[in-house]
Amino acid sequence: MFYQALLHNSAGLWDPATLADATGHVRNTLVDPLFKVPANRTLGLMVAGDDGHAVVRGFGRSAGPRSFGAPGVGGQIAWADPDSGLSFCYLTNGLDADVIATFTRSAKIAGLAGRCAGHD
Repeated sequence: MFYQALLHNSAGLWDPATLADATGHVRNTLVDPLFKVPANRTLGLMVAGDDGHAVVRGFGRSAGPRSFGAPGVGGQIAWADPDSGLSFCYLTNGLDADVIATFTRSAKIAGLAGRCAGHD
C-alpha cells in the first residue's frame, strides 16, 4: 500500500513535485562496494535505471527503468513501477547465511513480479 501511495498519491499526502523528486531524481551514483555498480540512490530509494544493472539493484530483469524501491536485509524487496502501475513487496522472516542464494531468490521473484506488468 505504501508503494501504491507513492505511485498515485491519491490521498494527496505529498506535494507532487516533492514526490516526483524523491522517487525519480537520482542523487548518488557512487559505486556500491558490494555489487560494484552505481547505486542510483534518491532520497532513500533506488531507481532501477536503464544501464543494465537493475537486477543487481533488486528489481529483477522485468521492472521498468523508472521503477523505484529498496532492497532489504535477507532478500526482502519492495518496488513500484510508474510505467505499469505495479507495486511489489516480498518479505520473509528468515535470514539465509548464503548471500548469493538470497540474491538469486530475490532477483527471480522480482523478475516474475515484473513480468506480471508485461515487462519482459
